[in-house]
Amino acid sequence: MTKRTPVLLASVLVAGAIAVGPASGAPVTDLALHRAVYDLRLADASDESSIGSAAGRMVFDLSGSVCDGYTTNLRFVTQISDTEGYGRVTDVHTSTFEEGDGDRFRFTTRTYVDGTLSEDTVGSADRSTGTVHVELTKPEKKSFELPAGVLFPNQHLLKLLGAAESAQSFVQIDLFDGSDKGDKTFSTSAVIGAKNTGADSLGDEAAASKAGIGGVDHWPITLSYFEGKPGATGEQTPVYELSFVLYKNGITRRMRLDYGDFSLEGRLVELQLKPQDQQQPCAGR
Repeated sequence: MTKRTPVLLASVLVAGAIAVGPASGAPVTDLALHRAVYDLRLADASDESSIGSAAGRMVFDLSGSVCDGYTTNLRFVTQISDTEGYGRVTDVHTSTFEEGDGDRFRFTTRTYVDGTLSEDTVGSADRSTGTVHVELTKPEKKSFELPAGVLFPNQHLLKLLGAAESAQSFVQIDLFDGSDKGDKTFSTSAVIGAKNTGADSLGDEAAASKAGIGGVDHWPITLSYFEGKPGATGEQTPVYELSFVLYKNGITRRMRLDYGDFSLEGRLVELQLKPQDQQQPCAGR
């Protein structure tokens, strides 16, 4: 395990965790404000990875509304050791805000390795002018433009949910989520499985059932992330793949992150649903 591995892992997990956040454009009654806790463990690792063990916990918290926008707070801590017993603790704090109409997106991520700040990313993106204009203030000040078709995380999930609802088995979407120093765009390809309307045979269902959403429609999804220019075509190798079960209300469970030479599994162990605001049509819209 190289010294860089924990930071790379942090970037990947942040991207994946943000990507499975609820879709703000969905009907208000379908959007579940919630706090979810996931236990993380090493699923498998090749000899090339030199990873001997990995464990951790991730906490995902969603608040807000369609009219006011949605705030996502994510924290996860992982302890990863190599085959010789050398270990590091990675602690990641991420906060994002996305307007309900998807025009503006703000993001902050701080990554600590063994208690020392390793990466600090702060930025924002705005699509109100036609293209997507990104402004970064950390790790360095810079700005750049992205095509108008690039989606923010909640919009990305909205499109996934729409595809699942219409029984599409495959969809491609370009995504900007502010992860990995805030200067990368991912092309994603999603394979969507058959809808489940009740209990399934996938395991890891207890916390969802206890919270009362066991009967909510849900789909198994595998999402592949590719680096490169938005809309790129041709045969490519994904940077990583994220598999998860996605409920119609935006809650997720049974996550598996495949990074090529190692995989992590995230199991939902606690789920708290928050009171839903009874939204009226947003003022000025």
